Amino acid sequence: MPARAHRTRLDPEVRRELILDAAERVLADRMPGEVTFEEIADAAEVSRGLVYNYFRDRTALLVALAERALERLDRELLAAVDPGSDLPVQIAALGRAYGRHARTNGGTWRLLSRAGLLDHPSVQSARAGRVARIAAEWGDTPDARLAAWSITALFELTGVDELPDDAEGEDLTRFLRDVVSPALSARGVGPSRLPA
Repeated sequence: MPARAHRTRLDPEVRRELILDAAERVLADRMPGEVTFEEIADAAEVSRGLVYNYFRDRTALLVALAERALERLDRELLAAVDPGSDLPVQIAALGRAYGRHARTNGGTWRLLSRAGLLDHPSVQSARAGRVARIAAEWGDTPDARLAAWSITALFELTGVDELPDDAEGEDLTRFLRDVVSPALSARGVGPSRLPA
């Protein structure tokens, strides 16, 4: 009688992450409707039933991919921005963090865009929370909220849309830092300063 391969039982959260990793690989450069749960299960080396246990349908799987990408983005932005720095430095840090995130997660964002999930309530809620946190750092005035919304929208757009032909990734960051931030500062937008 042949020996049976010993399977290691993985923590459910680890298994879920492995399925999401496999889904990202399988869905890369394909329309979501073309991909079956069987393909994702094969790539993750699990049963199709297990994929359904974690994600009841394609939309739930894509939303989970979106939420994971958003959590990564928020961690990267939080780590990148020094709350004690001035507005131009913070804008440049945001731009660099968004750029790094787009390079490592661009496929996922293009997939979500193709699937029409950038307007999903959980994606919009996460974005609203991110904008609110940045606006709070910048004074939480109407101008600060509009600045946070606009700047994050521009940086997010570069993850799913190409810049003009004569522009490179850092050009948008330099433009916002050098041209937009002085105007925002003049309107009182920027990190709160504690009295010395």
